[in-house]
Amino acid sequence: MTSQPEHGHRTGRGLDVLALACLILIACSLRPAASSLGPVLSEVQGAYSLADWQTGLLTALPGLIFAICGFIAVPVLKKVGLFGSLVMTCVLITVGVGARALVDSWVSFAGLTVIALAGMSIGNVILPVYVKTRFPDRANLGATAFTVSLGLGAMFPAFLTAPITGHFDNWRVGLGIWALVPACALITWIILKLARSVPDLDRPEQDTHEAAPPRRHIFTSAKARYMAMFFGLQSVNAYVQFGWLPQIYRDAGLDPVLAGLMLTVVTLGGIPGGFLAPQIIMRSILPRFFLVSFSISAVGGYLGLLLIPTTAPVLWAILLAYGGFAFPAALALITGRTQDVSITARTSAFVQSSGYVLAAIGPLAVGGLLGMSGGWSVPLGFMVGVAALMGVTGYLAAAPGTVDEELTSTGTRGGTAGTRGGTAGQK
Repeated sequence: MTSQPEHGHRTGRGLDVLALACLILIACSLRPAASSLGPVLSEVQGAYSLADWQTGLLTALPGLIFAICGFIAVPVLKKVGLFGSLVMTCVLITVGVGARALVDSWVSFAGLTVIALAGMSIGNVILPVYVKTRFPDRANLGATAFTVSLGLGAMFPAFLTAPITGHFDNWRVGLGIWALVPACALITWIILKLARSVPDLDRPEQDTHEAAPPRRHIFTSAKARYMAMFFGLQSVNAYVQFGWLPQIYRDAGLDPVLAGLMLTVVTLGGIPGGFLAPQIIMRSILPRFFLVSFSISAVGGYLGLLLIPTTAPVLWAILLAYGGFAFPAALALITGRTQDVSITARTSAFVQSSGYVLAAIGPLAVGGLLGMSGGWSVPLGFMVGVAALMGVTGYLAAAPGTVDEELTSTGTRGGTAGTRGGTAGQK
């Protein structure tokens, strides 16, 4: 039995399961282009004879592209709708990840990586809107599935890329195989559309008794600014780890497969983190305490890598993994600290795009510090400072209240009510 809720899509047990599977597949597609590169970074560097700055640029591309393209995600959502936006996401990732494994030019490899990351960037911003509209009565389920799947999408490429590369004796196979994930996501998304179970964000809400959210810029909310800083600092941690952690371990003396396994341990934290962090935020279970604890753990992991990297390499990876719980917590803050879908969309775009500006700078800074200092002491000291600041901004971002309330208290009401404002009220 199916029903037709306010956003015009059909629901029912079977359709809900399909919608959840689609969410999982798309979310799993939003990390492999980044997390699969670290385990074979040396091979890619050798194949293209890359200088240190070029390698640093590759590791910085995720944050850089996420920052730039995140700003266009909401206009894209307005222009082509939810279905078209996520089709674009899946197509760009599939083409970028698949084709970059076939080219012989460094410029082409970097360009196709940009294409894949652009698709990932749009998906990063749009999926929280999909979660809020497709699972309005099961927000915890949607948020948990989203964050756990992002963790899986980071973990499996980090774990399997090096073994696949070794098995086929070809790093191109190790990278290109991850194009299958977004291809499967695209097929599932089209099936969901044919089943008329994709929310229509242009459909007016039936319940219009509440005033529309204000149209003031999200930047006027202090909470949104702290969320953006927290998101950015945790992203610096994540993308430095994706791009450089295997190399840090390899330079310390670990073999390539074991070094890749350490990154797998770190990304493995995305699974329990994806389950637990949304509950901490959505249910307000000491959120400030936990966000600060993530920071302290990351500081400990970096200090271990700095002082005694090979003495207990798994321990340092575990500490960094717990620090990585900050990522699903940051995503949960977007949905947990907003109410109206329009505010969710605008906050998602602002927090992620602004935050990824920091994420773009981080890997570049690490590469530059590595080149200038000739060792990992200075870059790791830099990352200790980043992890500490993450705790400060997390404490501020997790304060009680919502972005909607801050905007309402400082702005004026206007516009039309409902989710139509969620896609159109981005001025």
